[in-house]
Amino acid sequence: MTTLSTAHFELAVDLERGAKITSLKDSTGYEWLAQAVPGAVPVAGTKFTDAEMSGWDECAPTIEECLVDGVQIPDHGDVWDQEFTGSAAHAHIKRDELGFTFERSITEVAEGIHLSYRATALRERVPFLWAAHPQFSAPPGTRVELGECLIVDIWEPVSEPRPPQAADATIDTLSDGQCRKWYVSPAEPVFAASLVKADGRSLDLSWSASCPYVGVWFDHALHSREPVIAIEPSIGYYDSLDRAVALDRVAYLAPREPLEWWVEIRATHE
Repeated sequence: MTTLSTAHFELAVDLERGAKITSLKDSTGYEWLAQAVPGAVPVAGTKFTDAEMSGWDECAPTIEECLVDGVQIPDHGDVWDQEFTGSAAHAHIKRDELGFTFERSITEVAEGIHLSYRATALRERVPFLWAAHPQFSAPPGTRVELGECLIVDIWEPVSEPRPPQAADATIDTLSDGQCRKWYVSPAEPVFAASLVKADGRSLDLSWSASCPYVGVWFDHALHSREPVIAIEPSIGYYDSLDRAVALDRVAYLAPREPLEWWVEIRATHE
């Protein structure tokens, strides 16, 4: 485990587990991320939903398991459970199967932190989907604020964009063992969202224009140990790399032409 402290956040990063951010505490000491079972020892090769189900994982080059260019890519990608090299401030990995390098750097910015990402193809041009997967602790009253937008519920029979309802944005409308996921309509992207707690605390995320998609995942302890909400900016739409390729809503990596994007995080308190 490696750590990073700034004026506004204290982070812990597990380089052996995909550079997972296991802890994200703001300047008041408040922990924003769901925590793993104390003393649990991850087992190599464990399915994502049977693993820690905590912290902030990096999903690349897919979220859902799929087959692309003859390569079978596992659920939630093939970096989240691999060993990175580096430090909390700068972690990187090379994946030979699909052929890419992936890097993440964390630096301090005014009132928050800046996560910058870079991915590059090793050999030839390849499609690439990245999504953040931060499992934020979501006790009763927690909600997501996105401003004006249309959403697409990925589990509705007809996934047409529609205005969000108040029930869509809160963990409170899910019973134990239920979950939901929706995306902001890619026709009208947004580049900021907030996770708001019942006590008025807010974690504010923003991201670069090179992340034109964002999904929001709500899990009321179906897979997670506790209710969580994940705000997931992404460079592909949606969830599966092969689907994103078919929709022509995906990024491509090329040798010597790095793809770069960023996410910023700030915390506010009432």
